[in-house]
Amino acid sequence: MSTKYRHFLQAVCGLCALLVVSTSEAWAEDVNIAVLAFRGKPEAVQKWQPTAAFLTERVAGHVFHIVPLTLAEMQQAVQSESVDFILTNPGNYVEHEAAHGVTRIATIRPSAQRLSTQHKTDTLGATIFTRDVDNGIETIGDLKGKRFMAIRENAFGGFQMAWREMHAQGLDPFEDLASLMFVGFPQDKAVEGVLAGDADAGTVRAGVLENLAQTGMIKLSDLRILNAQDEPGFPYALSTRLYPEWPFAKLKHTPEMLSQQVVIALLGMPTDHTAAFIGDYAGWTVPLDYQPVHELFKELHIGPYDIPVEIKLSDLIEQYWQWGVFAGVLMGIAILWGVRVEHLVAERTAELSQANAELETQIYERKRAEDTARQRQNELAHVSRVNTMGELTASLAHEINQPLSAIANYATGSVRRLNLDTISPADLHTVMSTIAAEAERAAEVIRRVRAFVRKGELSLETLDINAIAREAMDITHAEAERQHIELGSVFADALPPVVVDKVQIEQVLLNLIGNAMEAIQDADGAQRIVTISTYQDDHGDVIAAVRDTGVGLSQTAREQLFEPFYSTKSNGMGMGLSISRSIIEASGGRMWVEVDASGATVFKFSLPGAPKPTNKTETRHV
Repeated sequence: MSTKYRHFLQAVCGLCALLVVSTSEAWAEDVNIAVLAFRGKPEAVQKWQPTAAFLTERVAGHVFHIVPLTLAEMQQAVQSESVDFILTNPGNYVEHEAAHGVTRIATIRPSAQRLSTQHKTDTLGATIFTRDVDNGIETIGDLKGKRFMAIRENAFGGFQMAWREMHAQGLDPFEDLASLMFVGFPQDKAVEGVLAGDADAGTVRAGVLENLAQTGMIKLSDLRILNAQDEPGFPYALSTRLYPEWPFAKLKHTPEMLSQQVVIALLGMPTDHTAAFIGDYAGWTVPLDYQPVHELFKELHIGPYDIPVEIKLSDLIEQYWQWGVFAGVLMGIAILWGVRVEHLVAERTAELSQANAELETQIYERKRAEDTARQRQNELAHVSRVNTMGELTASLAHEINQPLSAIANYATGSVRRLNLDTISPADLHTVMSTIAAEAERAAEVIRRVRAFVRKGELSLETLDINAIAREAMDITHAEAERQHIELGSVFADALPPVVVDKVQIEQVLLNLIGNAMEAIQDADGAQRIVTISTYQDDHGDVIAAVRDTGVGLSQTAREQLFEPFYSTKSNGMGMGLSISRSIIEASGGRMWVEVDASGATVFKFSLPGAPKPTNKTETRHV
């Protein structure tokens, strides 16, 4: 498609966006999105206003406006909280994240995805180039004593990526170059300067050269790429490491509900939507990990890492003092806590270095759209597990408080008896053993919760479905008792094992049990029972079922229950059952809902297993 046609579409869509905004301003709340205008403010408005119009259409009661800003203006807008969201380069985002608590909620997918699924769609880099003449410049090391042109000192793609590669090869651009010139935005100026002979070499974000060549402004044959990198699937000339693409982020003052509505709208944008086409991107994905950007800043000692190397122990204690709140009754070991913090800092630093190397490898080896979709599902599943634990917080606190109270009572009683000299060594041994048992009881609760909510990779194991179901019941039994709900089970014996990820199947069961208990809360009947059962069907599959005595489901609800964002709860996100069904289908099974003869709702899912005879059942009640 020609550039003239694209500009025409931008102008038309921009006019339509303004019409949408003007008809909504009388009753809707304004929302400002600050966009980094690295190719000029007029082009930024034309490119992003259709996206603002898309959000205005999808998020009721709000009108979204594009605010094009330079780097300096972006800093002022974030600091004064005059905008609600920002869309900027990864380096600028990390600086605002560290200084102002800005939080990423989505990452853009470049338009390269529309060209081929082989292209990397979530990374960016920079290109270091010189004229293709005999000037003695073949490598980055040859730039010593030469004239170099970049965009700005704080431009991530326009200088800092190239700076890191120079630093890695022992070249300091501020000391070893004959001159270092910053020409500002748009980045085309650096290309024009090198071709005109005003500089010997320069750097721009990867893709700028190809865009200029496509419009006929330059010929790629007139340029030579320095430190060329061969990254499979990356569609542009590359001289640096790859980094995650631009994030869409919210400010601290932005309401959580508005942020949720915005991220749902962005993730639901079709790849071929007009806003994506005009913006020259291919939709949005879940927020990526920006640790590679942190590593760049840390290596160059810039941004949030522009701090003195020496760190005082008093600073560490002050920084981590908030953890003392969680220590509560353990104030007696406050001195040991400071030592532990130092150990954790050193350990965490080593883990971050190792994690950075692993993350870079993962970025380079990113696969096609199926891998991206699977990663998104795991992220949403993790969020669902964390939300589940949040709903059970009160019960878990009660469960942990019991052994802690017992420890305090035994310890206080022992101290009194020691002061009165009325306790024998045998009695003291018994008390200490009891205290140790109660402490282990509390630790086991914490270990169980941490294992459930941790964010890990898929780990397939050969497991007993009954054991997984028992553990899910152990997690929810305290909440069931609090709500006066009877939690029962009917487990078939001698079931074949299943090959699954334990945490994910446990998550499915917790979601179904939690939904069942909520359904019972809305019921007026006297029976308040949730029953978990397992058995083997005629095909050899293992079946797990969760039955409740709640209000039941309508025919409409049963038909739409597993669709994303559909919920029968007033405050529900509508993702729990959708995620659960995806987990079961990925494990080779299926999920469905039934209504039994008594009218009770029964959720079931199957998992493949080796057929084994079942001849008796095990029944228990909590």
